[in-house]
Amino acid sequence: MRIIICDIYVRLVGHNLGHIQNILRFLEKNPSNDEYIFLLNPDAQTIPSVKTTALNVKIIFFTEEEFAPFNSGMSIIKSTQIIWKHISRYATEYQANKVIMMMLDMFQHTIGSSRFPCQLTGIMFNPYPRVIAQDSTLRAKQKSTITKARKLFTTWWMCRNTQLKKVFIFNDRETIKNMNETLGTKVFTYLPDPVYDYPTREGLIIREKYKIATHKKILLAFGFIDAKKNVVNLLKALQQLSAEDAANICLLVVGKIHGEHQATLMEAFEEAKKTRPELQIEFESRFVDDDEMEAYVGQSDIVSVAYINFFSSSGVIGLAARHNKPVLATKFGVVGDLTREYNLGITVDGFNPEEIKQAVLTFLKTKNAYPERASVFVQNHSSDNFIKTLLELN
Repeated sequence: MRIIICDIYVRLVGHNLGHIQNILRFLEKNPSNDEYIFLLNPDAQTIPSVKTTALNVKIIFFTEEEFAPFNSGMSIIKSTQIIWKHISRYATEYQANKVIMMMLDMFQHTIGSSRFPCQLTGIMFNPYPRVIAQDSTLRAKQKSTITKARKLFTTWWMCRNTQLKKVFIFNDRETIKNMNETLGTKVFTYLPDPVYDYPTREGLIIREKYKIATHKKILLAFGFIDAKKNVVNLLKALQQLSAEDAANICLLVVGKIHGEHQATLMEAFEEAKKTRPELQIEFESRFVDDDEMEAYVGQSDIVSVAYINFFSSSGVIGLAARHNKPVLATKFGVVGDLTREYNLGITVDGFNPEEIKQAVLTFLKTKNAYPERASVFVQNHSSDNFIKTLLELN
Protein backbone atom coordinates (compact mmCIF):
# COMPACT_ATOMS: atom_id res chain seq x y z
CA MET A 1 0.00 0.00 0.00
CA ARG A 2 1.19 3.51 -0.80
CA ILE A 3 0.16 6.15 1.74
CA ILE A 4 0.60 9.93 1.58
CA ILE A 5 0.81 11.75 4.92
CA CYS A 6 0.06 15.42 4.30
CA ASP A 7 0.68 18.30 6.69
CA ILE A 8 0.74 21.95 5.63
CA TYR A 9 1.58 23.37 9.10
CA VAL A 10 5.02 21.91 9.89
CA ARG A 11 6.97 24.74 11.52
CA LEU A 12 9.24 25.27 14.51
CA VAL A 13 6.23 26.20 16.65
CA GLY A 14 3.22 24.07 17.40
CA HIS A 15 2.52 20.36 17.71
CA ASN A 16 2.60 19.49 13.98
CA LEU A 17 6.37 19.15 13.86
CA GLY A 18 6.35 16.79 16.84
CA HIS A 19 3.82 14.51 15.17
CA ILE A 20 5.81 14.36 11.93
CA GLN A 21 9.13 13.79 13.75
CA ASN A 22 7.74 10.92 15.78
CA ILE A 23 5.98 9.21 12.87
CA LEU A 24 9.23 9.37 10.89
CA ARG A 25 11.15 7.83 13.81
CA PHE A 26 8.52 5.12 14.27
CA LEU A 27 8.70 4.14 10.59
CA GLU A 28 12.48 3.93 10.80
CA LYS A 29 12.25 1.56 13.76
CA ASN A 30 9.34 -0.46 12.33
CA PRO A 31 10.03 -1.24 8.67
CA SER A 32 7.18 -2.59 6.57
CA ASN A 33 6.19 -3.31 2.98
CA ASP A 34 3.97 -0.22 2.89
CA GLU A 35 5.32 2.91 1.23
CA TYR A 36 4.92 6.28 2.95
CA ILE A 37 5.22 9.65 1.24
CA PHE A 38 5.25 12.75 3.44
CA LEU A 39 3.85 15.78 1.60
CA LEU A 40 4.73 18.91 3.58
CA ASN A 41 4.66 22.71 3.34
CA PRO A 42 7.77 24.37 1.83
CA ASP A 43 9.02 25.74 5.18
CA ALA A 44 9.42 22.19 6.52
CA GLN A 45 12.39 21.49 4.27
CA THR A 46 14.51 23.93 6.33
CA ILE A 47 13.94 21.97 9.56
CA PRO A 48 16.87 19.58 10.21
CA SER A 49 14.76 16.93 11.97
CA VAL A 50 12.46 16.48 8.96
CA LYS A 51 14.49 13.65 7.48
CA THR A 52 14.49 9.86 7.34
CA THR A 53 16.70 6.85 6.77
CA ALA A 54 13.78 4.48 6.17
CA LEU A 55 13.91 2.93 2.70
CA ASN A 56 10.13 2.83 2.39
CA VAL A 57 9.69 6.54 3.26
CA LYS A 58 10.00 9.54 0.95
CA ILE A 59 9.63 13.21 1.94
CA ILE A 60 8.44 15.74 -0.64
CA PHE A 61 7.40 19.37 -0.35
CA PHE A 62 4.91 21.64 -2.05
CA THR A 63 6.71 24.11 -4.25
CA GLU A 64 6.63 27.78 -3.26
CA GLU A 65 4.42 28.43 -6.28
CA GLU A 66 1.94 25.69 -5.33
CA PHE A 67 1.79 26.92 -1.75
CA ALA A 68 1.62 30.65 -2.57
CA PRO A 69 -2.19 30.95 -2.25
CA PHE A 70 -1.96 29.86 1.37
CA ASN A 71 0.40 32.74 2.23
CA SER A 72 -1.18 35.36 -0.02
CA GLY A 73 -3.95 36.66 2.21
CA MET A 74 -6.53 34.92 0.04
CA SER A 75 -9.65 33.64 1.86
CA ILE A 76 -9.24 30.30 3.61
CA ILE A 77 -11.93 28.69 1.45
CA LYS A 78 -10.35 29.79 -1.82
CA SER A 79 -6.75 29.05 -0.79
CA THR A 80 -7.57 25.57 0.52
CA GLN A 81 -9.46 24.78 -2.68
CA ILE A 82 -6.29 25.48 -4.65
CA ILE A 83 -4.07 23.54 -2.22
CA TRP A 84 -6.54 20.64 -2.32
CA LYS A 85 -6.23 20.40 -6.10
CA HIS A 86 -2.46 19.97 -5.66
CA ILE A 87 -2.98 17.32 -2.97
CA SER A 88 -5.33 15.44 -5.29
CA ARG A 89 -2.79 15.71 -8.13
CA TYR A 90 0.02 14.37 -5.93
CA ALA A 91 -2.22 11.46 -4.88
CA THR A 92 -2.86 10.66 -8.53
CA GLU A 93 0.75 11.03 -9.66
CA TYR A 94 2.07 8.82 -6.86
CA GLN A 95 -0.81 6.35 -7.30
CA ALA A 96 -1.59 6.56 -3.59
CA ASN A 97 -4.01 4.13 -1.99
CA LYS A 98 -4.70 6.49 0.89
CA VAL A 99 -4.03 10.06 1.98
CA ILE A 100 -3.82 10.91 5.70
CA MET A 101 -4.41 14.61 6.41
CA MET A 102 -2.74 15.69 9.64
CA MET A 103 -5.22 18.58 9.90
CA LEU A 104 -8.58 18.25 8.15
CA ASP A 105 -10.42 21.22 9.61
CA MET A 106 -9.75 23.88 6.99
CA PHE A 107 -10.46 21.49 4.10
CA GLN A 108 -14.00 20.50 5.11
CA HIS A 109 -15.74 22.62 2.44
CA THR A 110 -13.42 21.36 -0.24
CA ILE A 111 -13.55 17.67 0.70
CA GLY A 112 -17.34 17.70 0.51
CA SER A 113 -17.25 19.17 -2.99
CA SER A 114 -14.43 17.11 -4.49
CA ARG A 115 -13.97 13.77 -6.17
CA PHE A 116 -10.85 12.30 -4.61
CA PRO A 117 -8.67 9.65 -6.30
CA CYS A 118 -8.16 7.40 -3.25
CA GLN A 119 -9.22 6.75 0.32
CA LEU A 120 -8.96 9.67 2.73
CA THR A 121 -8.52 9.87 6.51
CA GLY A 122 -7.34 12.63 8.81
CA ILE A 123 -7.36 14.43 12.13
CA MET A 124 -9.97 17.03 13.11
CA PHE A 125 -8.72 19.38 15.82
CA ASN A 126 -11.77 21.55 16.45
CA PRO A 127 -15.04 19.57 16.20
CA TYR A 128 -18.21 21.62 16.39
CA PRO A 129 -19.63 20.16 19.67
CA ARG A 130 -16.78 21.80 21.53
CA VAL A 131 -17.86 25.33 20.59
CA ILE A 132 -19.27 27.03 23.68
CA ALA A 133 -20.06 30.61 24.68
CA GLN A 134 -17.14 32.43 26.29
CA ASP A 135 -19.40 34.05 28.87
CA SER A 136 -23.07 34.35 29.80
CA THR A 137 -23.83 37.45 27.71
CA LEU A 138 -26.43 37.26 24.97
CA ARG A 139 -23.88 38.34 22.37
CA ALA A 140 -21.47 35.54 23.32
CA LYS A 141 -24.26 32.96 23.25
CA GLN A 142 -25.47 34.15 19.84
CA LYS A 143 -21.95 34.09 18.44
CA SER A 144 -21.30 30.55 19.68
CA THR A 145 -24.64 29.33 18.32
CA ILE A 146 -23.87 30.72 14.87
CA THR A 147 -20.32 29.34 14.92
CA LYS A 148 -21.48 25.88 16.00
CA ALA A 149 -24.21 25.80 13.32
CA ARG A 150 -21.73 26.80 10.62
CA LYS A 151 -19.21 24.18 11.74
CA LEU A 152 -21.95 21.54 11.94
CA PHE A 153 -22.94 22.26 8.34
CA THR A 154 -19.38 22.14 7.02
CA THR A 155 -18.76 18.87 8.88
CA TRP A 156 -21.93 17.35 7.38
CA TRP A 157 -20.82 18.63 3.98
CA MET A 158 -17.39 17.00 4.37
CA CYS A 159 -19.00 13.65 5.20
CA ARG A 160 -20.71 13.60 1.80
CA ASN A 161 -17.44 12.45 0.25
CA THR A 162 -17.59 8.65 0.06
CA GLN A 163 -13.79 8.40 -0.05
CA LEU A 164 -13.62 9.82 3.49
CA LYS A 165 -13.21 6.72 5.64
CA LYS A 166 -12.10 7.96 9.07
CA VAL A 167 -11.90 11.27 10.89
CA PHE A 168 -9.81 11.05 14.04
CA ILE A 169 -10.55 13.24 17.06
CA PHE A 170 -8.14 13.56 19.98
CA ASN A 171 -9.07 12.34 23.46
CA ASP A 172 -12.81 12.89 23.23
CA ARG A 173 -15.12 9.86 23.08
CA GLU A 174 -18.19 11.88 24.07
CA THR A 175 -17.82 14.24 21.10
CA ILE A 176 -17.19 11.32 18.74
CA LYS A 177 -20.39 9.59 19.87
CA ASN A 178 -22.32 12.86 19.54
CA MET A 179 -21.10 13.55 16.02
CA ASN A 180 -21.64 10.04 14.71
CA GLU A 181 -25.20 9.99 16.04
CA THR A 182 -26.06 13.51 14.87
CA LEU A 183 -24.65 13.05 11.37
CA GLY A 184 -25.74 9.44 10.94
CA THR A 185 -22.25 8.12 10.27
CA LYS A 186 -19.48 5.99 11.78
CA VAL A 187 -16.62 7.99 10.29
CA PHE A 188 -15.55 9.77 13.51
CA THR A 189 -13.20 7.77 15.70
CA TYR A 190 -10.94 8.12 18.73
CA LEU A 191 -7.25 9.06 18.60
CA PRO A 192 -5.07 9.33 21.72
CA ASP A 193 -3.19 12.64 21.80
CA PRO A 194 0.39 11.42 22.19
CA VAL A 195 2.76 12.08 25.06
CA TYR A 196 6.20 12.26 23.46
CA ASP A 197 9.38 11.39 25.30
CA TYR A 198 12.41 13.54 24.48
CA PRO A 199 15.86 13.65 26.14
CA THR A 200 16.47 16.47 28.63
CA ARG A 201 18.96 19.28 28.01
CA GLU A 202 22.04 18.58 30.07
CA GLY A 203 23.29 21.41 32.28
CA LEU A 204 20.14 23.57 32.04
CA ILE A 205 19.25 24.42 35.64
CA ILE A 206 16.41 26.92 35.42
CA ARG A 207 16.58 28.09 39.05
CA GLU A 208 20.21 29.04 38.48
CA LYS A 209 19.58 30.57 35.06
CA TYR A 210 16.79 32.89 36.28
CA LYS A 211 17.98 33.21 39.90
CA ILE A 212 14.78 31.68 41.30
CA ALA A 213 15.03 31.00 45.03
CA THR A 214 14.40 27.44 46.19
CA HIS A 215 11.39 28.42 48.33
CA LYS A 216 9.50 29.76 45.28
CA LYS A 217 7.14 27.62 43.25
CA ILE A 218 7.64 27.97 39.50
CA LEU A 219 4.45 28.41 37.44
CA LEU A 220 5.32 27.67 33.81
CA ALA A 221 3.45 29.05 30.80
CA PHE A 222 4.90 27.30 27.79
CA GLY A 223 4.61 27.23 23.99
CA PHE A 224 3.82 29.79 21.31
CA ILE A 225 2.71 32.70 23.49
CA ASP A 226 -0.40 34.20 21.92
CA ALA A 227 -3.71 35.38 23.40
CA LYS A 228 -4.89 31.77 23.73
CA LYS A 229 -2.12 30.96 26.26
CA ASN A 230 -3.77 33.50 28.57
CA VAL A 231 -0.63 34.89 30.20
CA VAL A 232 -2.34 38.28 30.59
CA ASN A 233 -4.96 36.83 32.94
CA LEU A 234 -2.29 34.86 34.79
CA LEU A 235 -0.54 38.18 35.45
CA LYS A 236 -3.79 39.81 36.56
CA ALA A 237 -4.40 36.94 38.98
CA LEU A 238 -0.89 36.90 40.42
CA GLN A 239 -0.85 40.63 41.07
CA GLN A 240 -3.88 40.12 43.34
CA LEU A 241 -1.82 37.94 45.69
CA SER A 242 -0.64 39.35 48.99
CA ALA A 243 2.96 40.52 49.13
CA GLU A 244 3.88 37.45 51.19
CA ASP A 245 2.28 35.00 48.74
CA ALA A 246 3.63 36.79 45.67
CA ALA A 247 7.14 36.45 47.07
CA ASN A 248 6.70 32.66 46.99
CA ILE A 249 6.00 32.22 43.29
CA CYS A 250 7.72 32.85 39.96
CA LEU A 251 5.85 33.03 36.67
CA LEU A 252 8.12 31.65 33.96
CA VAL A 253 6.92 32.35 30.40
CA VAL A 254 8.82 30.28 27.85
CA GLY A 255 8.20 30.44 24.12
CA LYS A 256 8.13 32.81 21.19
CA ILE A 257 5.69 35.68 21.80
CA HIS A 258 3.30 36.35 18.95
CA GLY A 259 4.07 39.77 17.49
CA GLU A 260 0.45 40.94 17.65
CA HIS A 261 0.28 39.93 21.34
CA GLN A 262 3.55 41.57 22.41
CA ALA A 263 2.23 45.02 23.36
CA THR A 264 -0.76 43.68 25.32
CA LEU A 265 1.40 41.21 27.21
CA MET A 266 4.09 43.77 28.08
CA GLU A 267 1.46 46.19 29.32
CA ALA A 268 0.06 43.51 31.63
CA PHE A 269 3.59 42.66 32.76
CA GLU A 270 4.38 46.29 33.67
CA GLU A 271 1.10 46.61 35.56
CA ALA A 272 1.78 43.40 37.52
CA LYS A 273 5.29 44.49 38.50
CA LYS A 274 4.05 47.92 39.51
CA THR A 275 1.20 46.54 41.62
CA ARG A 276 3.09 43.62 43.13
CA PRO A 277 6.89 44.12 42.91
CA GLU A 278 7.46 41.05 45.10
CA LEU A 279 6.34 38.88 42.19
CA GLN A 280 9.11 37.36 40.06
CA ILE A 281 8.31 37.15 36.34
CA GLU A 282 10.74 35.77 33.78
CA PHE A 283 10.43 35.64 29.97
CA GLU A 284 12.29 33.45 27.49
CA SER A 285 10.82 34.70 24.20
CA ARG A 286 12.19 32.34 21.59
CA PHE A 287 11.60 28.94 20.10
CA VAL A 288 12.72 26.28 22.57
CA ASP A 289 14.16 22.96 21.41
CA ASP A 290 12.61 19.67 22.56
CA ASP A 291 15.35 18.87 25.08
CA GLU A 292 15.06 22.38 26.58
CA MET A 293 11.30 21.95 26.79
CA GLU A 294 11.82 18.79 28.82
CA ALA A 295 14.09 20.63 31.25
CA TYR A 296 11.67 23.52 31.71
CA VAL A 297 8.68 21.29 32.40
CA GLY A 298 10.64 18.85 34.52
CA GLN A 299 12.02 21.59 36.77
CA SER A 300 8.82 23.62 37.17
CA ASP A 301 6.27 23.09 39.95
CA ILE A 302 3.00 23.92 38.15
CA VAL A 303 2.25 23.97 34.42
CA SER A 304 -0.40 26.30 33.02
CA VAL A 305 -2.92 25.05 30.49
CA ALA A 306 -5.49 27.63 31.60
CA TYR A 307 -6.15 28.59 28.00
CA ILE A 308 -8.96 30.74 26.62
CA ASN A 309 -10.93 30.30 23.38
CA PHE A 310 -9.51 26.79 23.16
CA PHE A 311 -11.51 23.57 23.53
CA SER A 312 -9.37 20.89 21.89
CA SER A 313 -6.65 18.64 23.25
CA SER A 314 -3.21 20.00 24.16
CA GLY A 315 0.13 18.20 24.12
CA VAL A 316 1.28 20.30 27.09
CA ILE A 317 -1.04 18.44 29.46
CA GLY A 318 0.59 15.14 28.49
CA LEU A 319 4.06 16.58 28.89
CA ALA A 320 3.18 17.79 32.39
CA ALA A 321 1.74 14.36 33.23
CA ARG A 322 4.89 12.57 32.07
CA HIS A 323 6.94 14.74 34.45
CA ASN A 324 4.32 14.24 37.18
CA LYS A 325 3.65 17.99 37.42
CA PRO A 326 0.25 19.38 38.40
CA VAL A 327 -1.57 21.59 35.92
CA LEU A 328 -3.52 24.80 36.26
CA ALA A 329 -6.05 24.06 33.54
CA THR A 330 -9.04 25.55 31.79
CA LYS A 331 -12.26 24.01 33.04
CA PHE A 332 -13.67 23.92 29.50
CA GLY A 333 -13.14 21.52 26.61
CA VAL A 334 -10.97 18.43 26.37
CA VAL A 335 -8.22 19.82 28.62
CA GLY A 336 -10.69 20.42 31.43
CA ASP A 337 -12.29 16.98 31.02
CA LEU A 338 -8.92 15.20 31.08
CA THR A 339 -7.69 17.19 34.07
CA ARG A 340 -10.73 16.13 36.06
CA GLU A 341 -10.79 12.53 34.75
CA TYR A 342 -7.19 11.86 35.74
CA ASN A 343 -7.10 14.34 38.64
CA LEU A 344 -4.13 16.13 37.10
CA GLY A 345 -4.65 19.50 38.76
CA ILE A 346 -7.11 22.34 39.27
CA THR A 347 -9.48 23.67 36.60
CA VAL A 348 -10.48 27.33 36.33
CA ASP A 349 -12.27 29.75 34.06
CA GLY A 350 -9.33 31.30 32.23
CA PHE A 351 -11.18 34.61 31.90
CA ASN A 352 -11.57 34.86 35.69
CA PRO A 353 -8.41 36.13 37.49
CA GLU A 354 -10.02 35.51 40.88
CA GLU A 355 -10.48 31.80 40.12
CA ILE A 356 -6.89 31.61 38.89
CA LYS A 357 -5.64 33.34 42.04
CA GLN A 358 -7.50 30.92 44.32
CA ALA A 359 -6.09 27.94 42.43
CA VAL A 360 -2.56 29.33 42.76
CA LEU A 361 -3.11 29.79 46.51
CA THR A 362 -4.22 26.17 46.75
CA PHE A 363 -1.02 25.06 45.06
CA LEU A 364 1.04 27.33 47.34
CA LYS A 365 -0.57 26.54 50.66
CA THR A 366 -2.17 23.11 50.46
CA LYS A 367 -0.46 19.75 50.41
CA ASN A 368 -2.43 18.14 47.61
CA ALA A 369 -2.32 14.89 45.66
CA TYR A 370 -2.10 16.42 42.20
CA PRO A 371 -1.44 14.88 39.78
CA GLU A 372 -3.13 11.70 41.00
CA ARG A 373 -3.24 9.50 37.88
CA ALA A 374 -0.54 11.00 35.67
CA SER A 375 1.12 7.65 34.98
CA VAL A 376 -2.17 6.17 33.79
CA PHE A 377 -2.68 9.14 31.48
CA VAL A 378 0.80 8.72 29.99
CA GLN A 379 0.31 4.99 29.49
CA ASN A 380 -3.00 5.56 27.70
CA HIS A 381 -1.47 8.21 25.42
CA SER A 382 1.81 6.69 24.30
CA SER A 383 3.38 7.77 21.03
CA ASP A 384 3.09 4.23 19.64
CA ASN A 385 -0.64 4.10 20.44
CA PHE A 386 -1.16 7.37 18.57
CA ILE A 387 0.85 6.31 15.51
CA LYS A 388 -0.56 2.79 15.26
CA THR A 389 -4.10 4.14 15.51
CA LEU A 390 -3.52 6.90 12.94
CA LEU A 391 -1.77 4.61 10.47
CA GLU A 392 -4.30 1.83 11.23
CA LEU A 393 -1.60 -0.67 12.14
CA ASN A 394 -3.47 -2.36 15.00
